[in-house]
Amino acid sequence: MDAPSFRGVAAGALPLACGALLALCLPRAGLWILGWVALAPLFALWSRQTPRKALLGGLAAGFGFHGLAFYWIYSTCRFAGLPRSLAAGAWAALALIMALDWAAAAGAGSWLARRAPEAARPWLWAALWSAMSFSIGRWTSRPSADLLSYTQYAHPALLQMDSVFGPEGLGFIVAAFNAALGLALWSGGGRPSRTAALNLAAAALLSSSAWAWGREQMSRAPENLSGPTLAVELLQPNVNQYRKWNAAFVRGIWNDLEGLLAQPRRRKPALIVWPESAAPRLVADGQSIPEAAAWSRRLGAFQIVGAVTLGDRGLYNSAILIKPDGSFGGVYHKRVLVPFGEYVPIPILRRWIGILDELGNLTPGATRQPLFQTPLGTVGVAVCYEMVFPRLVRQDAARGARVIVNITNDGWYKDTWGPYQHFMASRFRAIENRVYVLRAANTGISGIVDPWGRILAEMPLGKNGRLDASIPVADPFPNRSFYARHGDWFGALCLALILAWSALCLIPYALRGNTA
Repeated sequence: MDAPSFRGVAAGALPLACGALLALCLPRAGLWILGWVALAPLFALWSRQTPRKALLGGLAAGFGFHGLAFYWIYSTCRFAGLPRSLAAGAWAALALIMALDWAAAAGAGSWLARRAPEAARPWLWAALWSAMSFSIGRWTSRPSADLLSYTQYAHPALLQMDSVFGPEGLGFIVAAFNAALGLALWSGGGRPSRTAALNLAAAALLSSSAWAWGREQMSRAPENLSGPTLAVELLQPNVNQYRKWNAAFVRGIWNDLEGLLAQPRRRKPALIVWPESAAPRLVADGQSIPEAAAWSRRLGAFQIVGAVTLGDRGLYNSAILIKPDGSFGGVYHKRVLVPFGEYVPIPILRRWIGILDELGNLTPGATRQPLFQTPLGTVGVAVCYEMVFPRLVRQDAARGARVIVNITNDGWYKDTWGPYQHFMASRFRAIENRVYVLRAANTGISGIVDPWGRILAEMPLGKNGRLDASIPVADPFPNRSFYARHGDWFGALCLALILAWSALCLIPYALRGNTA
């Protein structure tokens, strides 16, 4: 494609299409190969455009990505009975708000890249993208869906580097390859320059080196569970979310849960995990749950039970630890709540969102809460979409958590891409921190992920059952990962580099002003 025709297409649908293509890398579409090429035309385009045009193109690309990746927001609103217009408005507003990050990155990148030497441009774009996702995760209350590592979720070998560099690690390489490819193919002068070709070769070498190192790391993982193990059980009751708090179905829900616990088992469980808000009634904060406590005494097992608890400050979305004697062992309150699902940031909208506001405004838990002590070792908890916040899981891993229990209820989303995207996050958090992840989901997907990101056991979406599995007693990573110990050092480094280059670019303007 020559430069004029490329510009013509770019002025139209290209940014929107490129963003949508990147979304197809995520579950369930899973077209991971697109992650290495989808952004290439955009980086080339934005490097030549004015910041204003690049900003608008970034907004379109971001809308294309988030609009397709999160189409299930519209479906969820419709499942809850919202009118089509309101559901479409909620979906479009979310996609547009999250697209602002892409707009800012495109506009800033256009200004910075045109002031950088050709050899530095792909790496500048990669650092800028990593700085953007790092800043979102560090200083906002929403997760970053723009982690380019997510596009390669199906390849655990590539993901291993995130245990050192954090969630921006592999994403930096993916962005650099896209930028190098785009600048080599669409540099505007026909054949790529020698510098552009060398940059593309360097990015390819870096990608293959990451894969080779990851393969070597995974070769150290045992093929089978060896040595002593502890039995764990994950309950997946598959309760219809839209009946969960209806008094007419409460007894049936308890019966289904107790039926799962009563199923035959080969071994005594060390830990049983119930999904998010599994107990179909309010529980007093700081107290055990009689129905679950009876099973702890009967089985002699620890349990982690999802429940909505009532305390002095209001309602919490909680996980309660019950000891083998049935006594209360601790509680975790969800720290980051879902807007419009667990609290309503714009109160006037409450009358329109129906069942999504079923429990009213919940109260967030403290940022730092005690970890649970179990036979599996120290356990941290993440409720529902807290699993897509890398910093939360890392904080618990840094404090000694060997296992992260993720209790969730993806019943809101039925059989859309949502549950599959949420399950994918478990693989990343496990690798980043070198922890086991136990995921109990009301309607699925429930599963166990080991510290190398391998799925040891899984129960599919929409099935009622109990997932029985084992966890080794020995801890393969007693010191956790480099990332868990040292935090988001790589994302912070990328941000520092971008700020430093921005300052250098601004010096001539400052000198010009002083001269005047």
